[in-house]
Amino acid sequence: MFRCVKHIIYLCLFIALSGCDQQKNIQMSAFDLVDQQKMMTLVNDHDWVLVDVRSSDWFNGWPSDNTGVGGHIPGARNFDLNWLLNERDELNKLTERLFQSKGMRKAPGIVIYGSDQYEAQVLADWLVAEQGFENSDIRIFPFGFSGWLKFGGDVETMPSYTRLVPPVWLDKQLQKPQPPVILDVSYGAGIRYRLTHIPQAVHVDTSWIESKPLWNVIPDNELQQTLKRLGISQDKQVVVYSEDMTAAARMVSVLDAMGVGDVRLLNGGFKAWVEQGYIVQSGWVTPEPVEIFGTAAFSDVWVDTERVKAILNDDSEHLISVRSWREFTGKNSGYSYINAKGRIPGAVWGHSGTDPYSMQDYINPDGTLREIRDIATYWQQLSPTEDTVMAFYCGTGWRASLSWFAARLLGYENARIYDGGWMEWSSDSRRPREAG
Repeated sequence: MFRCVKHIIYLCLFIALSGCDQQKNIQMSAFDLVDQQKMMTLVNDHDWVLVDVRSSDWFNGWPSDNTGVGGHIPGARNFDLNWLLNERDELNKLTERLFQSKGMRKAPGIVIYGSDQYEAQVLADWLVAEQGFENSDIRIFPFGFSGWLKFGGDVETMPSYTRLVPPVWLDKQLQKPQPPVILDVSYGAGIRYRLTHIPQAVHVDTSWIESKPLWNVIPDNELQQTLKRLGISQDKQVVVYSEDMTAAARMVSVLDAMGVGDVRLLNGGFKAWVEQGYIVQSGWVTPEPVEIFGTAAFSDVWVDTERVKAILNDDSEHLISVRSWREFTGKNSGYSYINAKGRIPGAVWGHSGTDPYSMQDYINPDGTLREIRDIATYWQQLSPTEDTVMAFYCGTGWRASLSWFAARLLGYENARIYDGGWMEWSSDSRRPREAG
């Protein structure tokens, strides 16, 4: 029954995308089908692009509802069919970024699969009707992910995918006798939080973990007291979310730095929780403070300005800017409260978004984290190894926290955040800047 309803929704979606004046496009087109043997060949043919249209959570590694197995066909790229539900003009702004990072425009061919043939067909028709692809560019694997498993195909998962959790996982944790500490993170008094939040979630104002004038993270001893007041000790499991995943990532970086051993980020944040139909509550949850924080060693997460200077003088270490291209090239500073324009000389651009408050190169159209292979391409010119020091910076630390988190998922344990970012670097006119 669920699958039938889903198919009706996708058909309506395709008709809406095609437009009522384009009746010739509403009828599903014919595409060549790929059998298991051919699919096995294509998996090893890196010129072709394999596209998985299922949920990004299933793609990453969480078990799907109809197979009980998570992950994806090796080498596949994720293009969640539900992204097409976005407003049309907004979606069109994002599609070229998606096509570019996944290599879909340059590939000699694309093969699409989903939970079944119908899902693959919807994306294939959209690519032809809306995005200028040709029918001859596209193949469909009709057996879907379950068929791939049935025929004995291997499965690939995102490294450390369990740190990036879906709403269904969190909902199950809430039913346990000892649920995790859940943090709803935002800047300010938490007006939205008071109106609606995930049950049992505790509000965190980011001004509790960072301070003016540079908005750097407060000292460790002050952080420890703040976390204890929030009911967090090093042995607690903590799940963090926000409306903007950069705010949540900022809090994750703090918890990691303070030695909290089990920290998860809710993929897609509060939006994903609501859109998937889970219950919310209003009001204010008062945390139960803890007396003992723990004695585990703190982790190296941040670097200061002096360390950044050393990184710039070491060819084996890298400073990566995740500010928008206009910020990076000095077209604007990005912020009303930062006057200086330009970048730190020697920094490389690690992609970002169109402005200081968006990260389309790291975030999917539905607000979830982009697939990790997309993100890895942003730094591939550096040829990093697991031991490479990569320090990310933005304006004041939020965007850099998200790129740092992605790097940690990929296994770069020496990923760091330049906490001061452009705001601190540019605050001293004696420090060099460049633009262009």
